[in-house]
Amino acid sequence: MITSEDEIVVEFAGVSDATEIGNLSLHYVEHGLQWRYTPQKIISLIKDKTKNVVVARKKNSLIGFGIMDYEKDQANLDLLAVKFTYRRQGIGKLIVEWLEEVASLAGMYNIYVQVRETNKDAIQFYKHLGYMKIDEKKGYYQGKEAAIIMCKNIRQMLRIE
Repeated sequence: MITSEDEIVVEFAGVSDATEIGNLSLHYVEHGLQWRYTPQKIISLIKDKTKNVVVARKKNSLIGFGIMDYEKDQANLDLLAVKFTYRRQGIGKLIVEWLEEVASLAGMYNIYVQVRETNKDAIQFYKHLGYMKIDEKKGYYQGKEAAIIMCKNIRQMLRIE
């Protein structure tokens, strides 16, 4: 758990958070697409040991969330959303830093994230956090929109010579 000076707490999500996380995904991430991250899907992700679902709270109110998937030596930031009224206050950064720390401790080398090509604010947000554009995939989002693929190296591999 991380607590900021503004009393923002980042912690693991509970099953009771699934409906609110699903609704935030629908409105802030999946808008204009078929809803995939329903409350039932979120519950399954919370229970999945290869994923971390975390929430940011202020005074016990859920204000943002993030979902990270782990595979071998790399991780993928599947979803991140912060309620509109709490944006540009460092909450998204707190969530990402929490997930990056766990990924580093788990032995990951790289973290990937896919961002809608039209979401220029998100692209700039990830660039500010050290992510670099490595690819672009047309039709990535249900055949409707391209994705910018970004990556951040969080641990250096040892080079033995």
